[in-house]
Amino acid sequence: MTDLSRLKVSLTKHNAHKIAPLLKKYKASSVLSKLSEVHAETVQAHKNLSVQNGTQVPKVWAKVRKLGGNAVDALVLVGIIFSHHELILAMSNASSRSRYSGRIERNVQLTGKAYTNFVQIVDQLGYATKRDLKGVTFNLRSMFSMPGLGPLVGELLKYKLIAANWNQAGTVADEAIALSFQNVFGVTDKEFRDWITVGAEPLDAGTQLISKDEEFFDSPDEGVTGTFAFKPGHEQRSVDPVSKKASAKTKANQLHNDIQNRLYEYLKAKIGAPNVGTELDTGSGTAIDLATKQPGKLTFYEIKTSSSVRSCIRQAIPQLLEYAYWPAEERADELVIVSHLPITKAADKYLAHLRDKFELPITYRQFSLTDNRLI
Repeated sequence: MTDLSRLKVSLTKHNAHKIAPLLKKYKASSVLSKLSEVHAETVQAHKNLSVQNGTQVPKVWAKVRKLGGNAVDALVLVGIIFSHHELILAMSNASSRSRYSGRIERNVQLTGKAYTNFVQIVDQLGYATKRDLKGVTFNLRSMFSMPGLGPLVGELLKYKLIAANWNQAGTVADEAIALSFQNVFGVTDKEFRDWITVGAEPLDAGTQLISKDEEFFDSPDEGVTGTFAFKPGHEQRSVDPVSKKASAKTKANQLHNDIQNRLYEYLKAKIGAPNVGTELDTGSGTAIDLATKQPGKLTFYEIKTSSSVRSCIRQAIPQLLEYAYWPAEERADELVIVSHLPITKAADKYLAHLRDKFELPITYRQFSLTDNRLI
C-alpha cells in the first residue's frame, strides 16, 4: 500500500530551488557533481530529483531541459512538492483554493522554517502571485500551457510513488488520482489524467505575462468584494542573479521583484515607512504591487516589465482600474504605471488624452535602476 508518509526530505534547508539553475546550465547527468556551486544540500537534492541507486539522475530531467527554462522550473517545483508528504498536504489544503491557484498561509498549512523556505521556493521558481507577511498566493496555470510537460510530470510522479512503497499495480494516473494528487494543482481528475498521460492541449499562452498577471486575467466571476485597508510594510522579494540562459519568465519575475524592492525603499525614504505598503489586498481577490498613503491621497502603483512601454501600459491599465474601482468603489486617488523603461512621446500623449477625455487619474513613471529613483 502506498504510504505518502515515507516521502520525507529536509524542509529546513533554504535553497532547494537551486537545482533549477544547475539543470539549465549543465547536463542532467552532471548536476550532482555541481551541487557545491549553489551550496545545495546533497540529500535534499537527491530526493527532490529522485536520484536512483545513489548516482543515477532520472532521464526525465534530461528530457525537461529540452523543453526550456520554464519547464525546468515547473518540474523542479513538482519534484520538491512531491518529495515530502507535508508539502503535498499543504498544497492540497491551500486556502482560497480555485482553479490552479491557492494560498499557503503562515502557521496554517505550514509553520516555522518549513513555511519560510517553501514560500521562497514558490516565489523563486516564478509561481507566486502575491507574497506578504501572512502567506503566499500561487498560480500553477502556466504549467498546463507548456507542451510536453504533463507526461514528464507523470514520469517523475512514478519515482515519487515508488519511493512511497507503491506496488505499481495499475497506472501512475490511477494511483495519483486515488491519492488526490490532482488537488495539488487544483484541477479535475480528468484534467489531471489527460495532462500526465497524453498531455492536454496547451492553454492559449497569449502575451508573455508574469504569473501575477496570469492570475489576474484568468480570474473567476465568483468572489466576495470586501473593503480595502491600507497596511504599511514590505517583505523583501527574492532577486537572485539569473544566468544568460534563464527563461524570459524567470527574468521578468526577478526584474519585477527588483523594482518592487527598490521602489519600496525609495518611497519609504521619501515619505516614511508608515506610508508605504506592498502586495495589499484590494478586498476583491486581487493584490496591489505597491500603495502609498498621504493626507488626502491614496496612490496605487502597478509594476510592469515588458519589453515596450506600450505593452506595459496595455497590461497595467485594466489591472489598475479594477484594483481601484471594482465593482463600484473609489479606493485610490491616483494610479501609477511603473516600469524600467523611459516613456515614449506616443505613450505620454496617449495617457494625457485619457486624463483629459475620461478624467482618469493615471500616469506613467520610469524607475531608474541606475539611479534608484522614480523619474
